[in-house]
Amino acid sequence: MQFLRFQKALDGTYFSAVEPIYNVLPLVIPYLNDRFGDQKWLIYDIRREYGYYYDLKETIEVRFEQKEAHLLSGFLSESLMDKDEKLFQQMWKEYFKTIAIKERINPKLHRQHMPASGNI
Repeated sequence: MQFLRFQKALDGTYFSAVEPIYNVLPLVIPYLNDRFGDQKWLIYDIRREYGYYYDLKETIEVRFEQKEAHLLSGFLSESLMDKDEKLFQQMWKEYFKTIAIKERINPKLHRQHMPASGNI
């Protein structure tokens, strides 16, 4: 499992785009249904161009004929974001910057504890 960063869209749906090496989305759906069962979400595999959408009742596989910018980049544009999403992103960055102790930053160790980019 890798960390998922969800972005809240205007309609209240949480969107996350991933690029796993392997086709693993079907394997993580039970976890997402359990962990995020109280909110609508869409997880999208950029590499394979499909995803899963949960509407609070069922999870369905989705594919899009037209590729909007967020399906290519993985990031919602400000026009698609919930009004508070940009604020939450700024608050998270500020929080992370505030709690970080410059003298203890160790990028090499940090990379050892994080999944490799693109893996799920």
